[in-house]
Amino acid sequence: MTDFLTKLIKIDNELNIPRLHQEVCEVKRVCSVLDKKEVPNCQIMKLGLITEQKSAAKKIQVANNLLNSFRQYLSLHYGLWSLPNIQTARIIKEKYNITSAVEVMAGNAAWSKALSMAGVKVYASDNLVWSKTSKTGGNLFYPVENLDASSAIIKYQNCDLIICSWAPNFGHADIDLIKVWKKLEHRPKLLFVGEEFGVTNSEEFWQTVSFIEKPELASVNASFSSFDFIEERFFEIDED
Repeated sequence: MTDFLTKLIKIDNELNIPRLHQEVCEVKRVCSVLDKKEVPNCQIMKLGLITEQKSAAKKIQVANNLLNSFRQYLSLHYGLWSLPNIQTARIIKEKYNITSAVEVMAGNAAWSKALSMAGVKVYASDNLVWSKTSKTGGNLFYPVENLDASSAIIKYQNCDLIICSWAPNFGHADIDLIKVWKKLEHRPKLLFVGEEFGVTNSEEFWQTVSFIEKPELASVNASFSSFDFIEERFFEIDED
């Protein structure tokens, strides 16, 4: 994936399709922002081509495959499973009326960066076990405290929001987090980011956890529509 951008730019030049060029420019723009350890102002446009140009069908498929690999490139090159944006972070702040938040299982803490840019006081936490074997382990977007999720929400239980983006799809860290959260006297809003019934969390998570759909969450997700084939969105955990 190291030559992902090189291949994408090359095929863009070869095909000379306006829509593809627009999408490639968008990918380049996002990467330029991430290279500076910043996050985009708004969600990236939906990627992918639909065309009837049969003579270029094979190359168009190659271009589509590359565009569909952008998420993989983000994970391998930047350590990001989710691509945050400041607009969505601002909507979270406004709709949920939050001034402080703790991100658990934060990884490189890009959502913490986005929320902080939106004016929220953020504490990012992670047990950092993954970072010891990952090439992107030191690619932090925001300072991360070495704490497991349960310890973090106990320490920062007076925050207004707990956010968890793409919890591990192994073990029970997600379920354990919710069990501890339900025991808190003051329960912050608890938002998960990921793909429903997908690789976001353990199977037990989707079988046992209740979610709520409120206008606030609808507004958040409207600004965070998926930019590729994975339907990534926010889920709010029901307090009952």
